[in-house]
Amino acid sequence: MPHVAPRKPATDEPASDAAAETRISSLGDDLLLEVFLRLPSLATLVRAALTCRAWRGAVASSPAFRRRFRAVHPPPLLGFFVEAPHDGHSPNVPASPPFVPTCTRDRDLAAAVRGGDCFLTSLHGGLQGSGGGGELSCWDIVDCSGGYVLLVNADEELFTVVNPLTRCNETASFDLCTNPDDSVVQLHPRLVCVDEDRISFLAVLLAHDESRVQARFFSLDTREWSMGPWVKVPEPVRSADHSNWIRDQGSMQANGFLYWVYDDRRHMVSLDTATMEISVFELPQCLLESYVKNVGETKGGATCIVYAEMLNVGVLMHTRDDDGVGGWVQDRAVTMATELERVLPGKFDEHSQMVGVWAVQDGYAYVATSADPFNMNALCWFMSLCLETMKLEKLFRMPNNVFDVHPYIMRWPRLLNS
Repeated sequence: MPHVAPRKPATDEPASDAAAETRISSLGDDLLLEVFLRLPSLATLVRAALTCRAWRGAVASSPAFRRRFRAVHPPPLLGFFVEAPHDGHSPNVPASPPFVPTCTRDRDLAAAVRGGDCFLTSLHGGLQGSGGGGELSCWDIVDCSGGYVLLVNADEELFTVVNPLTRCNETASFDLCTNPDDSVVQLHPRLVCVDEDRISFLAVLLAHDESRVQARFFSLDTREWSMGPWVKVPEPVRSADHSNWIRDQGSMQANGFLYWVYDDRRHMVSLDTATMEISVFELPQCLLESYVKNVGETKGGATCIVYAEMLNVGVLMHTRDDDGVGGWVQDRAVTMATELERVLPGKFDEHSQMVGVWAVQDGYAYVATSADPFNMNALCWFMSLCLETMKLEKLFRMPNNVFDVHPYIMRWPRLLNS
């Protein structure tokens, strides 16, 4: 047999080098961020990035990655703040809007809710107003935007902006804008997040007299209220019982614009939050008889109006003509009878059921439906409606007398910014 020389034993050094090259810690920032880009949600990214200082630094030092991640992963919906009626606030009985978390199987999103203060209990410890005597403040929600919540304390004429996930570490309080003219009506402010990478927002309210509107805004940077010019608008069909001819309903915001609807439903006021320019345009006839309407964005980011009339839900898309004049065109109108029968088998009555639109966000409309809509003590179903498929999904039940429902999304955390 031919002689075979014995093999020399392998040294430990090459094996050690090979093992080191296969560890995840050996990945460069570019490859690491490509892995992070494929994580399922912002909450999962936060948990992964906080594993070590190097991983957090890779995310925080790359604005390009943050833009890519936001483009692929919209801010996750964590739940809903429900603005329920009450019998009047007592100074010693604190009140905060209830929070209903989404039923998610994502453990990281559930952990974000558990670790935060979504029930706003910290408001009763750190923001007690100026009443003294140990009295606890009562807060009502006004708006939600970009992971922040805007609340008002009517007794103290005080507003506060809170990020519930940071337990008031990013809270800013400010006084109501002084109204020098009793004939001018001020609507509730809306919250506009100016910069996703830092704490920067505007509180914007619309004021109006008999025939004009004016934007008033508070900046966290300047800590002052500023007033825009008065703008003449089309004459409304006035109601005899009050002077407020613009609806003070929940936040209607899309693509940097705020919207308010005339009480007669014939016109809509829009405000460009970048330029503070006000425009007014006529609404289509199909909205005159609609029950509730709201403005938001489709999954592709287009501005739309979603409205309901009895069991029908319609979608209008925002367009501009060759001269740049904006308007709305009908995209679709669908009856929800078949869908309601599917999600509420045996409980659906098309002769008494009504649908209302409460919010529109990221391609979903959030609607409520009740078999007894005129009984304020009855319960209704709150559901999500996918605007692509027009399919309903049950979320939770709530009373018919709820004032408003505000979807709450997770904000990009400061600790992952440079």
